This record gives sequence, C-alpha cells and structure tokens, in this order.
Amino acid sequence: MQTLFYVSLNGGHVGPYSVETIVQKIEGGEHVWTDYVYCEAKADWVVIMEHPSFADKFQASSVKTPAKAVDEHTVFNAEAPKHDDKYKEKAWYILKEGNNYGPFSKLELVQMLQEKTMFEYDYVWHSKLNAWKRVAELDEYSAESIRAMKESGLSEIAEVFFRRRHARASYGCSLIVHNNKTVFKGRSMEISSGGAGILIDNPNLQPGQNLFLHFQPGDGVPPFNAVCTVVSKQMVKDTKSALDSVKYGVKFTSISQSVRESIRQFTQKAA
Repeated sequence: MQTLFYVSLNGGHVGPYSVETIVQKIEGGEHVWTDYVYCEAKADWVVIMEHPSFADKFQASSVKTPAKAVDEHTVFNAEAPKHDDKYKEKAWYILKEGNNYGPFSKLELVQMLQEKTMFEYDYVWHSKLNAWKRVAELDEYSAESIRAMKESGLSEIAEVFFRRRHARASYGCSLIVHNNKTVFKGRSMEISSGGAGILIDNPNLQPGQNLFLHFQPGDGVPPFNAVCTVVSKQMVKDTKSALDSVKYGVKFTSISQSVRESIRQFTQKAA
C-alpha cells in the first residue's frame, strides 16, 4: 500500500499526496523542500528533505550548483585577486526557503552565524560535499574551527567577532519550557536582548523548533515570558545530570519591549 503524506501550507495542510506527487509539486514550485510533511511514525511534522522517504530525492535534485550561483561565481573569479585565501574564497551556498543563495566565503557565513541571519540548522553546500549539509554537521564550522579563525590575528576576521548585535552576559535562573505538547524544566546560562543560552531536561529538541519559555526572576531581570526558536544545540561533556547534557541557543521571536530593555541594561552593567 502506497504511503500518503499531508503537507504544511500557510498554517494549514493539504493532501494526502504520494511521495512522487509531492516531489512533482516541489519541482513545479507549489512547495519547497523546507516545507513539512506529517510523519505517522513520529506522530509529528518533519521537514520534507529530512524525512527518510524523501532524503534521497532531495539529495539527487540538490547536489549540483545552481545556474544563477554559477554565473555569480564566474563573475567573482574574474575579478578576484590571484592569491587564494581560504577564509575569503566564495565557494559556499545556502539553502533558504527552497532557494539557493551564494556564493559566499567562509568568513561571510561565520559573520551570518554571529549576526543570527543564518543558523546552525541551515543547510549549506560546497563542491567538496556530496550533499547539502546542516552547518552543525560540518567540522569546517565547529567551535574549534571558528575559534582558530578568531585567533588567526587577521583584522577582517577580528572585526566579524567584535561586532555582535546583542551584548551577552552570564545569567542564572530557573526556566519552565513548553513546546505545545510537554512541559520541561530548565535553567539559563547566559542572556542577551536577542536570545539566551539555556539547559533543558530534554536532549531531543532540535534547531528550528519553537518553544515557549517562562524565566523566573534572577540577577536583576524581572520574570518574563518569551517565544523563541532553537538556533543551536551543543552537547556538554562530563556532566552529572541529564539537565546538564545539552546546551541550547535560542533566539527570542516574541518578547515585550520593557523586558528587552531590562535585559539590555543588565548586560551593559555586566560587561
């Protein structure tokens, strides 16, 4: 019996469709690979390109340089200096909302990560890769690799790390976390007016998920609620409890202006 899937569309869903029909609709522009299908096995919505039934088809359709990107790359190579700079070579492409963007240099991608216009769960591609990969999967963008860039001493790289949109500060308080299904306990480690670094007693949350957070009062910031998106996930080694095993980076998507200002003042004082 053929498996059928519902597909997310404008806050609702359409279908059910077969795998072949959904692929045809993606090729025709009705859907994109970053839309969601409902997975019966997980009883949850899953990004199309990540579902086992679609993974091979996504890679087969995507592992090639977009025509537009080739043109841009050709223009860049014609004007580029002859010396090869591994941080400045424009050879990386980004997948956003089903569209390919690029080429970008590694330095530009790191700057996007710093400014939170690109996240660890976004997909990128380089000619040396055999498939689109999440940023978090690549050693090229690991914490160690980015730290080596930061410590290289090159002025342009130092400027990227110096310019941070939101000041951060250590901030400890307990949290209540909700994902529209389950309530979890957690605690914060650091905070900025744009987001926070938090520990949650669930190691299975994924970048891209939306969460509702309730921050208890702590360190001069009043209690507040925030809607956020998980933008990074980092395993913490040598811990004594499940709560300490994973650190999540979250971006605030909805927070009151008065709370944002309180956080800004707190981080400035702590700097």
